[in-house]
Parts: sequence; C-alpha cells; structure tokens
Amino acid sequence: SAFTMLYNATGQPAMSVPLHWTDAGLPVGMHFAGRFGDEATLFRLAGQLEQERPWAGRAPAMVRRPETHAGDPAID
Repeated sequence: SAFTMLYNATGQPAMSVPLHWTDAGLPVGMHFAGRFGDEATLFRLAGQLEQERPWAGRAPAMVRRPETHAGDPAID
C-alpha cells in the first residue's frame, strides 16, 4: 500500500488484510489504521473480518519452477 511507509514512520498502528481474491487466486487487500496506542481495535477488526472472510491458509498457487538445461546450476 502507498500509505504503509507513512504509518511506519509515525508509529501509528496499521494493518493490511486480504478481503477478496481474484479469479487467479491472488489476494486483494485493504489497509486500515488506528489511533495511536490502540492496536487492540485493529486486532478486533481483523478478527471480525476473518470470521466473515476467512483467509487463514489461503495462498496463491505455486509458480512452476523454470526448467533447467544441462550444465545450468540448479535453482533452489
């Protein structure tokens, strides 16, 4: 998010959470910010959002490893 750096610099609590997935399975997130020293509100919000839109364990499909050719170093 373009605003992440602002909240990191000011120390204001903020979070990004996945709330939607594209047809390709990629997450689309939302960024929320709280009042100074009020991380608890963000944790409660995250808990409520996850109950409605569970994201635990969701991940995009793995990208296939590129094929290696004879003599190329293995990609690990």
